[in-house]
Amino acid sequence: MEKFDIDLENIEIFEYNTVIIGTGAAGLNCAIHLVEEGIAPWQIALITEELGGGTSFNTGSDKQTYYKLSIIGDQADSPFEMAKDLFSGGAMHGDIALIESTNSIREFFHLVQLGVSFPYDKYGGFVGYKTDNDPKQRATSIGPYTSQEMCNRLLEVVTELKINIFDKYYAANLLVEDYGETEVIGLICIDVNSLANQEELKQMTKPIKIFKARNIVLATGGPSLLYKNSVYPISQKGSTSLAIQAGCVLQNLTESQFGLASTQFRWNVSGSYQQVIPCYVSINENGEEYEFLNEYFPSFKELSRAIFLKGYQWPFSSDRIEAYGSSLIDLAVYYETEILRRKVFLDFTKNPSGFDINSLNPVAKEYLEKTNSVGELPIIRLKSLNEQAYEHYKDHGIDLSNDPLQITVCNQHLNGGVSCDIWWESNVKHLFVIGEINGSHGIHRPGGSALNSGQVGGLRTAQKIAKIYNTLIPLTVEEFYLEIESQLIDFLETISICLKNMKDKEKFTPSKILDLIQDRMEKYAGILRSEEGLEEEIKNIGLQLQNLDEIISLNNISELIKYFQVKDSLLTQYLFFSAISDYHKHYGQSRGSFLINRKELNTSVGERLISLPNKLSSYNFIKSDIDLSNQIQTISFKNNQIDIRWIKARNIPKSSNWFENVWKDFNDGNIVQ
Repeated sequence: MEKFDIDLENIEIFEYNTVIIGTGAAGLNCAIHLVEEGIAPWQIALITEELGGGTSFNTGSDKQTYYKLSIIGDQADSPFEMAKDLFSGGAMHGDIALIESTNSIREFFHLVQLGVSFPYDKYGGFVGYKTDNDPKQRATSIGPYTSQEMCNRLLEVVTELKINIFDKYYAANLLVEDYGETEVIGLICIDVNSLANQEELKQMTKPIKIFKARNIVLATGGPSLLYKNSVYPISQKGSTSLAIQAGCVLQNLTESQFGLASTQFRWNVSGSYQQVIPCYVSINENGEEYEFLNEYFPSFKELSRAIFLKGYQWPFSSDRIEAYGSSLIDLAVYYETEILRRKVFLDFTKNPSGFDINSLNPVAKEYLEKTNSVGELPIIRLKSLNEQAYEHYKDHGIDLSNDPLQITVCNQHLNGGVSCDIWWESNVKHLFVIGEINGSHGIHRPGGSALNSGQVGGLRTAQKIAKIYNTLIPLTVEEFYLEIESQLIDFLETISICLKNMKDKEKFTPSKILDLIQDRMEKYAGILRSEEGLEEEIKNIGLQLQNLDEIISLNNISELIKYFQVKDSLLTQYLFFSAISDYHKHYGQSRGSFLINRKELNTSVGERLISLPNKLSSYNFIKSDIDLSNQIQTISFKNNQIDIRWIKARNIPKSSNWFENVWKDFNDGNIVQ
């Protein structure tokens, strides 16, 4: 193995109080709050593989939702009421729910003050509507591009503040030390542009950049590379293994969110796209087309109700299948596409069979009449109801007036992630985790609450850093180098092993390994989750992780980033599958956005089969009397061993909030600890 001559002078070291990895809505907002809380802009750095490339910049829906406390009209609402609704989703800590609800208005108006144009009426009231899992009217939107507009404005402010942005930098490894407890002290990055110019292994220290930082904030989004059918933008990759390798405890990795989305252009087909009652068609390999949903619903009235509610109830839910619920549509689409291998389309140029405005289910009929969207065809109704939703696809080369829209069931969001305290700090000291990579969301959540959670997490992180962690690491550059030397050598030797296998046709390319990873996710971690064969797959993943450096082959040095992405995906999948296997062992039932399938029922815990239409009746999807929703499954990877524990979800705090006591604690600096 070729050794690296490590010369400190050849590796550039940057020093900051806080380094934020990720430049989506959560990361950008955190940077702004750090300045507002008193950290100098030049003491902050943002690191990103591709500025503008993450989920927040590139996703949306017919009217992408931001979820907050209701502040319109005479509707009764309070932080505690909103916290109860967040907490009731299951497997969520009550104190986190209360923090997210209490600070939702503060963060909403922070965005308004920064220039995000949420709609308000002539009295200045910010209007709202109901979203999925929302009993009030807490949702608001500025259209299909809510998160994108948030990001654009946040980035403008970050630029105005002259906060450092390192674009085209890949965060490859966190640097940690054990000072009685594990804490993060820095970060190894790869300068992607510099990497592309390297032709010799001996030059490989040149693209390596070291960041010495008192605080690291992970804001890298969800692990999108894991999924074959995904509504994540292609530019989003994820870096969950950074936290895993640093020693973080993660939680709720069993909980993801899935829903119907278009495949040619990745976009949720929720809201208006469903409310106008389009026609669902399936096409086989011979080009033969038929309306398959008629086989799942007893009448057009039942079908129209399910399609309409699919707009509000977009995420697939195991609780909305029986009694012809809206998620039966997702299951039917999944059966057509993944089991029968057909293609499914939404056709807005024709009505479903049996359509008549007077035959619609009352909930759909009333809505379309009230919105004056009762045109003869779905496309006419869509243009009347939401012209922006139609134009959005047209802007991306799909004219719904002529073109059927190919769809499938896609992964959209990870509700689990890194476990953090009430200041969004992980068990690794000085390592904060915000946005989707934070695991606060639980089993199911109101639509749009993830955007609020990311903004609140950025605020809380900035508050603790500014009050408690506002200095630099008390090490000289030379002392810092001695601390990290062994970690740096290990990192460089890993690269050396990987690169010696370049252009070896007998080994696996990164894309081939990613195909294997994604096929496994579809089989064991999608909306259908079978126990059979899972343990064998976990062993396979472990072997692939152990031998990755020997089995992967890159075409050139610039593909090194793909190596790290494959490694990230394998390690993340290893924890995902271990968590799902443990859930099976606890006789966990179908819940949230997945259905559990096991060969035999355990009647001692009240296991029973979900009742499904004839076409799906052979599937043993399990419900039971076991309710694990008041517990949270945690998982960590230490010394190459998986450690899984179940803890009780903390209740929503009830405090007296006596003004004088809070005032004293606030003035004495006892709030942030």
